[in-house]
Amino acid sequence: MDVQKQIQELVLSFFKTIGSEIVETERIYTITIPKKYINYFQKSKINITFDEKIADKNNCELIIPGSRTLFQIINNCNNKGPISIKKSHSEGMNPLIHYYFHVNFSGVKQYSQLFSIIVDLEKMQVIDLPPMLETIDMPSDFKIESAKITPCFDVAINELKQNSSELKNSFVNEANNSFESDFKLFISRYDDEIRELDESINQKEKTLNDFEKIRNYRFDILEKIKNIEKEKKAVLKSLQDKHKIDLNYELIACELILN
Repeated sequence: MDVQKQIQELVLSFFKTIGSEIVETERIYTITIPKKYINYFQKSKINITFDEKIADKNNCELIIPGSRTLFQIINNCNNKGPISIKKSHSEGMNPLIHYYFHVNFSGVKQYSQLFSIIVDLEKMQVIDLPPMLETIDMPSDFKIESAKITPCFDVAINELKQNSSELKNSFVNEANNSFESDFKLFISRYDDEIRELDESINQKEKTLNDFEKIRNYRFDILEKIKNIEKEKKAVLKSLQDKHKIDLNYELIACELILN
């Protein structure tokens, strides 16, 4: 499933879960915000689309990574983790758990992406999204074995890290290259300066016969080198902090699907 499809699925599922009325007209979604969420979204009604061409021609918000409404939904999900229940058109009641993960890699640069992973709770396998889903209330006689929840989540996390490994490796390599570039730019000059000072001591010993003056010169140079080393250490710490990376894998919502 591509990223934009994942975003559309998450956004519409979120608004259905909180009780919004959703009306679609030519791929523009008019969404009525429930009273208790009006302060949060700062609107009682929003018009959104997931199609860039539609957004260019109409007065509606394009929902893509970085858009205001998607950011608000992710933040709300992180705090409350809404769960919706859906049913496929099959006659079975096999439980599936549909996880939505927000992967966020941050450092000097930042990268984020939504991932959608569905795990069959009985077979403990990752599967594709069943077609033709509709939101339902939880059947009164339905039960899930709690012992299967953690293993199911572990399967999803392993799949998530595998699916995002190429992105992670690319991000880490780029961060390391950026650090190396800054290291050479800011740190190498300290090493050059220390090397020149060391060499000046050798030159002074070759050209000067006064032991007392040589000794005093050496002490002065060593003090300068000591101060340069301190400054180099502080700059290196600053560079390390600047280029520190965080790799976050956040579960922001999930759906129970009866298939």
